[in-house]
Amino acid sequence: MGRAVLWLLVVVLLLRGLASVMEPRRPVATAAAPKPAPPSWVDDGVRAFAADFSRAYLTYSPSDPEASATAIRAFVAPELASSVVPEYAEDAPRRAVGAVSVARVTVLDSSHALVTVAAAATGGTRYLSVPVARDSRGGLVVSDLPSLAAPPARGSTTPALTESLPASERGPIEDVVSRFLRAYLAGDAGGLTFYVSAGVRIGALGQRHELIDVTSLVLAAPAKGRTRDVLATVRAKDAATGASYGLRYRLELVREDRWLVAAVNSTKKAG
Repeated sequence: MGRAVLWLLVVVLLLRGLASVMEPRRPVATAAAPKPAPPSWVDDGVRAFAADFSRAYLTYSPSDPEASATAIRAFVAPELASSVVPEYAEDAPRRAVGAVSVARVTVLDSSHALVTVAAAATGGTRYLSVPVARDSRGGLVVSDLPSLAAPPARGSTTPALTESLPASERGPIEDVVSRFLRAYLAGDAGGLTFYVSAGVRIGALGQRHELIDVTSLVLAAPAKGRTRDVLATVRAKDAATGASYGLRYRLELVREDRWLVAAVNSTKKAG
């Protein structure tokens, strides 16, 4: 009997082993390793190179079109020299470029990138995507034809939530804000010291303006302790041109023996 039970156990184990061998195996799921992003090698020199090319590319002088073409070809690889220069109509007007700035950078690999430049050109701001390559010695070249790019999408926002100043504080706060902004806009650094909190240094404008009026004064955040964050909407006039501006300042006020200004637009420096 014992020998029969032993043989029965051996048969069961053999059958289970055979079944496990015959059972189809499910493939082990493996997570794909994320592809590492190309390292960013685009420095200020690369940005300046793309900006200089954009300035040359968007500039045109009808009195000397060859000079315009030569300026463009100086940036590009030899195989692009015959195709990169824009073709203008015979009566095309002069085109000039003012300020340029880099809007965005897309790194393609360790030696190629697309640098999109915003250029204030005749007729409006143009966005130009410039393919820039770097060789083994660190030299830069425009490696392909540029492309005109769309400007950033215009966004929308909801007005910030504000609160009215407490009636008991409105008079003193409006007084110090008006006096402070009058000195601030007029460039009167010495006059500011009387309205600024101890230990804080706030500079005045470099060009003289005149405060016309404070048209609105509200809390930008709920009142807390001795501190108030206020939004002051003002009208100011440029003394040199007479131009009038609608401006809004975010002021941090602190209550000491009286209300004083601790920061303008969330910036302050220790004195």
